[in-house]
Amino acid sequence: MKRFVLLFAALTLVASPALAETISRIAAIVNEDVITTAQLDREIEKMLSAEATDSGISPAQRDELRRKVLDQVIEETLLRQRIEKLGLQVSDADIEQAINDVQAQNNISREQLQEALVAQGMTFEEYRDRLRQQLLNFKLVGREIQSKVEITNTEMRDYYRAHLDDYRNAPYIRLSRITFRLAAGSSPAAIAAMRSKADTALNQLRQGMDFFEVLMQNASTAGIDGGDMGQITEGSLSDSFNRAISELSPGQTSGIIETAEGFHILRLDERNTGETQTFETVKDQIKNKMLEEKRAAALTEWTKNLRESADIEIRL
Repeated sequence: MKRFVLLFAALTLVASPALAETISRIAAIVNEDVITTAQLDREIEKMLSAEATDSGISPAQRDELRRKVLDQVIEETLLRQRIEKLGLQVSDADIEQAINDVQAQNNISREQLQEALVAQGMTFEEYRDRLRQQLLNFKLVGREIQSKVEITNTEMRDYYRAHLDDYRNAPYIRLSRITFRLAAGSSPAAIAAMRSKADTALNQLRQGMDFFEVLMQNASTAGIDGGDMGQITEGSLSDSFNRAISELSPGQTSGIIETAEGFHILRLDERNTGETQTFETVKDQIKNKMLEEKRAAALTEWTKNLRESADIEIRL
């Protein structure tokens, strides 16, 4: 059964409030909350099960994993404590909307969602509890970080000027072609006949006949085709094609280009050197990028300060 997209974001941690349990020993004390080694081991087993990892890991590997999980649980505990202090809440309607969003994102029914949860060893109520905690985390980040991060127009313009190359379109050309194809194993006479048709077409073009009119005159002949080649990145064609059009101006046609496929005539319709997008066209893109970077930096600093201001005693 395929996994489905959850709402768990950067602050998502595997920890959940400790249930009544037989305490083996204390792993850490975070302010006044106790984290036990039994709690850590339970979370480790959940991780190994979810990742289908062989549970027979070495004692050294388990100790290292336990330390990593402890760090995650400490951070989750600090977030929960901050949420409680601020009195943040999430309604049942908010959770229901979040579940509906998950179903819509994955195009699954409620029954399919519940089946997927069972396959992952999670009850629907456990899933609701996790969503509730994540929505609370979102509210916390919004209050403590996102609402305080701003990007000024001056900052965006400075960023734009410093990264102009990122907003420059790649040079491109537009071509039209007439191709005189050679069948596999063509005889010298057949090759000469097709070459003669290409010569005639080229002479007509040089006398001023419209490119597509020449193409249409030859379209009924087997092996002759062509048309608009569309927008092509500058320099992406074969060496023979690139050489043939390198000195052309828009509207001009090449000579006859001979390849293993046959004979070709190209017309350069447009040559675009790659214009730089204006600030106005990329302003929103720049703002979103800068906001993301500032929020990430602010979250890291905020989390660091939260830990430094807490009373954390690690006993592992």
